[in-house]
Amino acid sequence: MKNIPCHAILACASVLAAPTYAADSDAFVQAITNGKTTVNLRLRHELVDDQAQSQDANATTLRTCLSYTSAAWHKLSAGLEFDYVAALGSDRFNDTRNGNAAFPVVADPDGADLNQAFLRYEQSGNSVTVGRQRINMGNQRFVGGVGWRQNEQTFDAIRGQFTPSKNVLVDYSYIDNTQRIFGPEKGKPAAKLDSDHYVAMVTWALRPELTASTYGYWLSFADAAALSSRTLGVALTGELKHSDLALDYRVEAARQQDYDNNPVAFSADYHHLVLGLRAAGVRVGVGEELLGADAGAGVALQTPLATMHAFQGWTDKFLNTPATGVKDRYIDLGTKVSGVALKAVWHDYTADTGSANYGQEWNLQASKTLLKRYTLTAKYANYRADTLARDTQKIWLMAEAAF
Repeated sequence: MKNIPCHAILACASVLAAPTYAADSDAFVQAITNGKTTVNLRLRHELVDDQAQSQDANATTLRTCLSYTSAAWHKLSAGLEFDYVAALGSDRFNDTRNGNAAFPVVADPDGADLNQAFLRYEQSGNSVTVGRQRINMGNQRFVGGVGWRQNEQTFDAIRGQFTPSKNVLVDYSYIDNTQRIFGPEKGKPAAKLDSDHYVAMVTWALRPELTASTYGYWLSFADAAALSSRTLGVALTGELKHSDLALDYRVEAARQQDYDNNPVAFSADYHHLVLGLRAAGVRVGVGEELLGADAGAGVALQTPLATMHAFQGWTDKFLNTPATGVKDRYIDLGTKVSGVALKAVWHDYTADTGSANYGQEWNLQASKTLLKRYTLTAKYANYRADTLARDTQKIWLMAEAAF
């Protein structure tokens, strides 16, 4: 085959592109001016009484988040999101950057951060997104945005979401960099992690009673080799309805192994089993989540990219899984009274290997949305230690507004 001169390729490309793109600059300007801008304000006070620390933490912070997404232009759109976290009043807490080590950690450091900056191509339910973006996969147990903290976790990534049929979603991302909640300033824990990750999930919505998903997470951290791992798993979820009763369930199992530059060879199991019954506006559920351990290797399954606050209790005692693993058996109750959403959860934590009882925890929450724009939340967590950490209580009072 003869080589085609570069100038000929460029000339052909310019001729083809001219009528399609150059002639519709007005449409491009319209896509920019018709974009959507949102502002989200979140004011929160967090009180932490951790018996391992000499003083209580009192943190009042305000997160201001400004987002913009353009309208589509030739099926292309762009998005930007900035946030600014400000500590109000005295810094009587350890935000991981202010040096207040005598206080418990409230990981909401001051500063402005670029959360998202991406380009997206979208057509017929399929999309490709390139740039810094929020990636939430499934229930966020392995990959999520850590939305509870004031500065979210986002990723420099290429993400493709495809629908080969109306009930199948293929979600695949390559992640080059992880922007963590501890930024924007450098320090410990690291504000970002150099990443070489491949994460994928395929979901089949077979019927309302059954959704099946399978996933694979290949995580390689250049500067945190002990966190590099491969996790493969499957999950079945759904809801069965009869008259005024509804039964929901989750059956999930996975296995994690060392991957790439991890210096330790290990294998650990994961499972999450949930059964819930809803009747007369009240849901009662029971569950068991296991993050297993490899006793021979002395390590346990880890989830470094997860939205971990949503799992294993709100005092966050298991952000790093103990070497003997953790089994969390829990009971939860939820309802709504006069428009106020109420939730209560009780956890019992034990080791996967050995016979250690780590402790128990109560979680309570009340939340109400006003005028579809404002949300008020009160939240309480109480961890009673047996063999892991120390007794800890946390209280949150929060007000949010979205415009």
